[in-house]
Amino acid sequence: MVTTEFPTFTEVAPLTAYEVEALRSLFVTVHDLRHEYESATAVASRMYRMSDNAEIYTQGRSMTHHPEALFQISGHASRFEISVGQVAWRYASASAVLGTTLLDRLVNDRPALTAAVVAALCDEPTLGDLHRALSTPTASLLIARDPDMQRWHDKDRSELLTRFESVFYNAARMDGGPPVDDATVAAGRLSEFERSDHDPLFEGLLEPLIRYSEQFPNEISWYLKQSRAGALSHQLRT
Repeated sequence: MVTTEFPTFTEVAPLTAYEVEALRSLFVTVHDLRHEYESATAVASRMYRMSDNAEIYTQGRSMTHHPEALFQISGHASRFEISVGQVAWRYASASAVLGTTLLDRLVNDRPALTAAVVAALCDEPTLGDLHRALSTPTASLLIARDPDMQRWHDKDRSELLTRFESVFYNAARMDGGPPVDDATVAAGRLSEFERSDHDPLFEGLLEPLIRYSEQFPNEISWYLKQSRAGALSHQLRT
């Protein structure tokens, strides 16, 4: 279960203040965008439903201003929903890659990231970078969790990765011409492949990606707490 509260990082030498700031910035951004996307989706769905109902009761009548007006608003609502989704994707995908990178460096005792690297990780990642992040086995990241928890998280990760595979297929065929090769798709960002005359590539993928990205601050906090507890226990025994 993902909490909506950003954890308090205190006395955490393994994490720099800049790394924590980036983690917090993306976490709260994605948290708010999730609610805005849910709201925009609800509005678009409601407007299309109202438009359909209005069209039914005006069938055979000459005055169809009501369904026509609602249909126009439905189009605006749908475009707004897609726009919010595109912004949410940009930050959720960055959050997933940053969180994966930070937790991976901590569990493998790698050096702190430079400010330049952290700033770059806060930008929308390429599809290849996101694919690599989602391909990281849960057992190698959530090493402080019990096996059941690891399996539960890995099931979500595997399902998300399977859905993500369709993005490569669809992005390669967005222009109607010969499919773009996988290397070209991997080097690009989702925003570069989106087309206004197609359904958004993130459809069916954004919500699980948001849930996945939101786990990392608390998993990092949990790992650090367990690490400190283990170190203290070792000191007491010796």
